[in-house]
Amino acid sequence: MRHRRAAIWVALLALVVISGCGSDSQDERDAGTTEGSSAVSENQTTRQETTREGQTSGGETTSEGPVEVAVAPEPPFTAVPETNGGFEGAADGIQGVRFDRHEDYERVVIDFGSGGATAPQVPVWSLSSPEGEGYTRITFPGVDTTSVSDGMLGGSIMDNFYVVRAPGGGMFVDIFATGAFQYRVIELSEPGRLILDYRPASVDLSFPIPAQAGKTVLFEPQEGEAISSPLEVNGYSRNSEASNTITLMDSSGNVLSRSTALSNDWLDTWGYFEASLEFPAFEGTATLLVGGENPRDGSFEGVALPIIYGGDQR
Repeated sequence: MRHRRAAIWVALLALVVISGCGSDSQDERDAGTTEGSSAVSENQTTRQETTREGQTSGGETTSEGPVEVAVAPEPPFTAVPETNGGFEGAADGIQGVRFDRHEDYERVVIDFGSGGATAPQVPVWSLSSPEGEGYTRITFPGVDTTSVSDGMLGGSIMDNFYVVRAPGGGMFVDIFATGAFQYRVIELSEPGRLILDYRPASVDLSFPIPAQAGKTVLFEPQEGEAISSPLEVNGYSRNSEASNTITLMDSSGNVLSRSTALSNDWLDTWGYFEASLEFPAFEGTATLLVGGENPRDGSFEGVALPIIYGGDQR
């Protein structure tokens, strides 16, 4: 009888131990599941930032469950002559200009700074892309410093760029093309970047690309243009001491008129200049020389533009 009672007590004790182990295992499983769910929830409530330029992905969790965040589509290419965007006071400087090639378009990325650090957003900007012209001008009225002044892009459609101190304050960036194009603009934040894409267009340019030579870029007048007095001359340069000599010579080499215009910068970046040139009537063609002197030998460096007299158009 005693042996029988001992066997019963051993069986009961084993049952209690097994039940206790099973309860502890279930508690561990429950605790692990709760911790894992909490980690997933934190990840879901953290918005996923840009992982590829121009696109945003990710999601967030509400009391009703996960909600997907839509991916922002890239804008279409356009030929709209003007557009704008940006945030007031977001940046005060241009930190860099980068170039990249894609399958059917080419891309320039402008990076911005604020107080010497990376800017979180894109500053206020306005874009002008005149119809029939081979360039795009992006003006940044709140930007007054730059770490880059110009560069060759070397693309099949994107050629080169200049960073210029604007006449009314701020700066602008001119991006030149090798021919006609369509464009699109994309703003990115954290850090602030402005993207400009060019895609070749199957049309001809209506106007020649502004003349570029030495340290001078001349916008007005244009090559072969019929001119009259007074002649409005404008462009930008990095000639020594910001001095730009403007000379009109007839086909025999006689000086018809000469003037000097000062740029608004030349040390930090390209400086804008403009002048009004008066001259007597002449026959045939003439040459407009705009530029500066070579500091070594005093020879002329700049744009030599052939033009014709168009009569008195005042």
